[in-house]
Formats: sequence, structure tokens, C-alpha cells
Amino acid sequence: MRSISLRLPLMIFAIAGPGLGATIGYAAEPQLPEGFRAIFNGHDLSGWHGLNPHSAVKLTGDAKEANLAQQRADFSKFWTVASGELVNDGHGPYATTDEGFGDIELLIDYKTVPKADSGIYLRGTPQVQIWDWNQVFEPKRPTRKPFLGSGGLFNNTPGTAGRDPLVLADRPFGEWNQFRIRQIGDRTWVWLNDKLVVDCAAMENFWDRSQPLPAKGPIMLQTHGGEIRWRNIFVREIGAEMATKILTVAEAETKADLAAALTLHASFDKHLEADFARGDKKCYVVQGKDLAAAVPTNEVRLAPDAGRFGGGLHFTKKNNFRPAFKDAGVLGYNDKNWSATVSVWLRLDPDKDLEPGYCDPVQIVGDDSKKGFIFLEWSKDETPRFFRYAIRPLFHIWNPENVQWDQIPFEKRPMVQVERAPFSRDKWTHAVFTLENINDKSKPQRGRLYLNGKLQGTIEKWDLSLSWDPARVLLVLGASYVGHLDDLAVFNRALTDREVEQLHALKDGAGELK
Repeated sequence: MRSISLRLPLMIFAIAGPGLGATIGYAAEPQLPEGFRAIFNGHDLSGWHGLNPHSAVKLTGDAKEANLAQQRADFSKFWTVASGELVNDGHGPYATTDEGFGDIELLIDYKTVPKADSGIYLRGTPQVQIWDWNQVFEPKRPTRKPFLGSGGLFNNTPGTAGRDPLVLADRPFGEWNQFRIRQIGDRTWVWLNDKLVVDCAAMENFWDRSQPLPAKGPIMLQTHGGEIRWRNIFVREIGAEMATKILTVAEAETKADLAAALTLHASFDKHLEADFARGDKKCYVVQGKDLAAAVPTNEVRLAPDAGRFGGGLHFTKKNNFRPAFKDAGVLGYNDKNWSATVSVWLRLDPDKDLEPGYCDPVQIVGDDSKKGFIFLEWSKDETPRFFRYAIRPLFHIWNPENVQWDQIPFEKRPMVQVERAPFSRDKWTHAVFTLENINDKSKPQRGRLYLNGKLQGTIEKWDLSLSWDPARVLLVLGASYVGHLDDLAVFNRALTDREVEQLHALKDGAGELK
């Protein structure tokens, strides 16, 4: 759990006790946490009405009025109050507050049943998702991931921060779950059972993604196919001054976390070596079995004022000069549990600038490619050329038939593939890839690819075991690459969606973190 989930709530809200369970009572007469008010009285349906906005959104005039009136009339048929709990049988309109809310903190408990599907609408907008997390992944529905758990902003665009929860925090069926949701503007935080699952992610306006989230709207409790019970529903309004303070603190804490994780930054403003490194700052090239100091050439040269932030590197044509940085103190490779993130900015038109054959702007290599190989690449034959992130583990794992890489079907390769990546001669593209729990079979092993701050896909459900000699691991740039490259940064863990989003937004690049 990131520091924001610990420091920020205690500093700004000072909620008593180590968790929500220590604060919230379970009797029919709820015990109000300090500063909150109950929006469900535990006795009847006062303050609530029935509304499924999806069934009325396309209606107009008398037809819409009749639909809304019928939903209000049906509300009490499907929603009841029992033992201080708001109960729904899995059908009917959603429980909707008569009151509209803007910037708030919401506390709410729920308990549901297998195969149920529900959620919490904020400002009338879907939704903080509630899943039956025992469901298995369906390849035909790749963006639907109930096995990752509840709490994500499921109706955000796939690949955006917050759509999937950061951790699985659901309790077993039969037990109560506790949400703590904070929304300021379009920014949403979600804690499920005291675990941060959404970190300051922008909630999209589902009804019109070109428009901002409404300033105010009702809280809605979705019903979707299975009984669900709710209790202890409390709200605290957040004023403008406090909202500004929270957003400022959140941004500062994320930036501080990024700075603490940074292990290397190379601006390429004046030289090839890194401006900052926790290990060796020097830039090398491989010469046989040895490493030699890298010196710019005509084919790989420093380009003053032509970078994303100041100067940068320009690979003018395909060649064998590949600048590299040693791992020690930078990537932190180990054979137990290895996590890291690499960030770089690229500018080129792949279909016009690259020469035939594979092109890898970034690689992580060891003493033998059959022991592992990690790379960003453009494909060699397709038009337009695919952009990929691949983690090839031990050879027998990814290639048991001993065939060429391009002979393996796309879906059977340990990679993320983007068919039309947003690369251009006129604009820089930010590419970030993460490595998580590599070599640790006891934990989920993953790799994620982001472009311009947005998640493009995840390498998962693979044994990502490598067996490199740590002393031989290198971060390599520009293998057959033709184009511009700038602002290389490495971090000692897998960054979160929110951190990648903020890294992308830094006005002066990763140099701000030093």
C-alpha cells in the first residue's frame, strides 16, 4: 500500500482507530464517525428513490416521465430495510439518493452473494465496481477482470488509471466489506477493507466522455442479478479549501514516492552518461566480452535542443552502436523477486523512419538470451508495424517447440502488442514498461506497457522466470533504432497506474525527481 493511504487520511481527516471497523458500529442505530452524517437511517427508505438511469437515458418527453414515475413506484417492491440493513433482491431500479453530492468522502458497508454484480455510482455516474471475484478470466472478454477484485472504476476506458483495482481486497462471501470512497472533482480514491485499490484516478463521465464529470449528482447503489445488503452509509462533505489541500498533498506525495524509487536518470542534454544513478552513471558499449566507454558517433549523436526536455539522442540510421548502462544499483535484478520500471520518450514515424527488420529501442539483456530477454520492439514485416513489449523468460517456457519468434501466434507470446501506437515525427511518445515479481512463483508475475500515461496491456499468467548472471545484466538502447530518444529513467519497483500518469505529466521530465 502506498504512503498516501496511510499519511493523507490521518493527516487530513484524523479518523479514529486503525481501520473503519474500529469506528463504525453494526447496530440498527449507527454510530456516526466524527464529521459524517448518515444518509440511510436504518429504519425505512426515506431520502432514497428508485432509478436505473440506463433504462431512461434515451427516452424523452412523456415516455421518460412515465418511466421515471414507474421506477419510483417499483422501488419499494425490490428494496427493503431489515435489521438496519438496506436490502435488495437483485432486481429492480437502483437505490438513488434524493440529495445530490459534490466533493465527499463516503463510508459504506456491503455484503453480497456469489455471481452477483453491483456497484456504487458517484454523481449519478458508474461506477465503483463490486464483483464476485471468484469468476475466472474469459479470453473473449479481455477487459472484464473480476478476478482482480472489487473497487475499480470499471466504466472508465480500458487501460486508464483506476479501471482495475491495485490489489485484491475482497473478503469471502458471508462477510461484510467496507468501502471508503473519496471524490474531489473527477479524482477518486477507493479503499476496500482498509486497502487502497484506486489512487487518485480520474473518473470518466460515462454518459459523455467528452465532458467533465458533473459537479454534483446522486449516490446510486446498483442492483444486478444477486442479493446485496448495505449498511452504515455515511457521508462527509469536503469544502473547497480542504479539497485543494488534499489534491496538493496527493500530488506531492506521489512525486516524492517517484523520487524515492528513481535509480537512474539520463537527460542526454550534454553527454551519454546518466545525470543521476544509484549505481554506475557511465554509459558503455559492448566490445566482444568487454565494455568500453560510449562516445557519440555520427550515427548516434547528441542533439542539443532537439529532445523532449532540452537535448536528446538521435539515432540517424540502423547501426551496431548501442549505448548501455550497467545494472548494479540501477535495475536491481535478482533471482528471488525482481520488480522495476523503465521510462523513455521516443519520436519517430516507425513506418517511414525504421529500416527493415526488428527494431528494439530498449532492451534488458543478460549473459544469454536463452536465459531471458526483455525488450520493446517494432515488428519487422507488418504495415503498419506493431509496437510490442515482451518478457521472454527461460527459453523452454516461451518456446517449447523451438521455433522462431515470428512463427508463434501473437496470443501465445509473452508480450503486449499495440497495432496502431501513437508514434509520430511531430510529437514525442512516452513509453513505460514495468516488471513485477519476476522470478517469484509465489506471487503474480506481471509486466505492463504504458503509452502516454495510459495502460496498453499486461503480460500475465506466465511463469516469468529468468536465470541471468546479475553481473552481466545491461539496459541497452537503440538496437536497430532510427529516431529520437530522450529522458531515460529507471525505478526500483513497478510503478502504479497513477504514478505512471503523473510521471508522464511532469513538465520537465524525470529530471524533476532528482
